[in-house]
Parts: sequence; C-alpha cells; structure tokens
Amino acid sequence: MAESLLLLAAVVASFYFILMRPVIQQQKKRRTDMSRLVIGDEVITSGGFFATVRDIQTREQGPVEITLEVAPGVLLRGTPEAIGSITQPADALSSRPGKAS
Repeated sequence: MAESLLLLAAVVASFYFILMRPVIQQQKKRRTDMSRLVIGDEVITSGGFFATVRDIQTREQGPVEITLEVAPGVLLRGTPEAIGSITQPADALSSRPGKAS
C-alpha cells in the first residue's frame, strides 16, 4: 500500500516538473514582458510581422489596446495577445549607433 502511494506521488511529481512547471514559468515570463511593454518597443506579432509599439491605451473596462506601426504610416490596432515577443526594448533602440534620437 505504501509503495503504491509512493509510486503515485513520484508520478505526480514528475508530471509537474516535466510538463506543468515549464508552462507556468513561460506564462509568468510572458505576463512580465507584456507588463513592461512601452511605447517604442520593437515586437514580433503572433502573425510574424515586425512592428513598433506607437500607443498603449488602458481602459477601465475592456481590453488593453495597442497601436503597432508595421511600416511608415501603417498602423494596426490590437491587444497584447497579438504580440508574440519583444525583440528590442525602446531604450536599446535609442542607444543604437546611427539611430537618430
């Protein structure tokens, strides 16, 4: 009886560490990345487009709205879920050589 409980505990623990823990850590990292999103960040959308964050509007009710510039003069509105990852934060972009500030 004790051996079967020990085996069950080992299976549950391995399930947690192999499957659940990496997913939870990835979700936590995504939440922190999205909370640090600022105007000027360069991002990759979930559709694979490179874009620059031009505006972030937070409302009392409803989703956060982000305006992305994918080309000069071409603006897209979306939610943070549309952002796949942040490629370069705004402070890194302004300190690049040859980049006018």
